[in-house]
Amino acid sequence: MTTLLQHALFVFLLVVAPAWDYYDTRRLKANPTSAVRLRYYRTLCLWLWIASLVACAAAGWYSIFTIAPGEVTWLSKHPWAYYAVGVIFALFTAAIVLPYISVLRTRMSNKPRKYASAELMQKVSYRYLFPSTRDERRWWLFVALTAGICEEIAFRGFLLEYLHALWGVGLLLAIAASSVIFGLQHLYQGTKGVIATTLVGALLATFFVMSGSLLLPITLHALMDLRLLLILKPAEESS
Repeated sequence: MTTLLQHALFVFLLVVAPAWDYYDTRRLKANPTSAVRLRYYRTLCLWLWIASLVACAAAGWYSIFTIAPGEVTWLSKHPWAYYAVGVIFALFTAAIVLPYISVLRTRMSNKPRKYASAELMQKVSYRYLFPSTRDERRWWLFVALTAGICEEIAFRGFLLEYLHALWGVGLLLAIAASSVIFGLQHLYQGTKGVIATTLVGALLATFFVMSGSLLLPITLHALMDLRLLLILKPAEESS
């Protein structure tokens, strides 16, 4: 029964979820009102939490949240890989944390907040997803935390366990496959967005393998998505 659940969840993550999200975002793009945006946020959170609970029930909490040290023997053969991953991790973490440090310094110095809203809106084609009103920003807080927790459980913890442990796929290939599936979940971002999120997924999977715990990528992922609330100016403050 648990194996059947794993197969069903894999098909859902590979086929159903990307198609569902793609058409749902197209509907939002055609009618980017606050009500439709909030409905999208709620739907996204609902299926992510359901998928995560199914993953944990089918594969087991421990198997999803941890990976045995013996699974990373391919890294121990190449010491330079640890240094390379360490540098990438430092740069990746810095890019996530710097906006938080900037906001903290601004508050401590009592200076007015600076937002990158205008620049971001010009560059991002899927800006219709971004929160604007107070209610949307509150929901985005939950969306970001949900994505950090549930996407890591589903696309990192579960998919690596499913592909590597259940099917015997090599760890490197499992990381690549799970990252591509994660990238396809972001079809609404276009080709460049799919490639970018695939690379981010590969990095988070590597951090998971290196640390042995899913808590590290969960934390980084949540902080990464929460940054949007620091970058976008609330509607009440917009001119």
